[in-house]
Amino acid sequence: MKKFKYIILVLILISCNKSQEKVSEKNLSKFDLKSDFKDFKSKMEEVDTLEIWFDHSVCTYQGYEKIQITKFSDSIKIKSRFKELSYSDNSEWMKVYERNIAISDTTWKIEKFLKRNKNRIKKDSADYPQLQLKYKDQKIEYFTDGLVDLNRFLEDYYLTMRKLFPENKNNIYGVDVVLQ
Repeated sequence: MKKFKYIILVLILISCNKSQEKVSEKNLSKFDLKSDFKDFKSKMEEVDTLEIWFDHSVCTYQGYEKIQITKFSDSIKIKSRFKELSYSDNSEWMKVYERNIAISDTTWKIEKFLKRNKNRIKKDSADYPQLQLKYKDQKIEYFTDGLVDLNRFLEDYYLTMRKLFPENKNNIYGVDVVLQ
């Protein structure tokens, strides 16, 4: 009876070890943020997750957005959370959007936005980044230079994000100017 229990235990350990190896092989991604960020929709592998952090703050307004982009076999899932600190006592991250788009989607041109603004990427800056891309232990940070540059960057970002989220909940992607 003891030998039978011992054999069962050994078989369980062997099968667990093999399943661990399969999980480890699947989790090895070749995605490299530094070289692939301008084409992340096609370069990310299944279940890779890219995080984007964006600072919406201007003058006395403080707002922050966290976007999580996860790739699946046929789509990309985008989750947006927002925290507004200027006019609210609630400093919690609130879910704003969650959307799935096809990998071949051409509506949301975030990669073109990242390419257009590549001159804002700085290494080892002491300044506070306006936008940060993060994948595992890799980071890319975008910076602005002064209020005019910041407003141009915000406008570009807002127009890009409104393509994906045209409903613009809580006006987090700016307010439309109405001229009379």
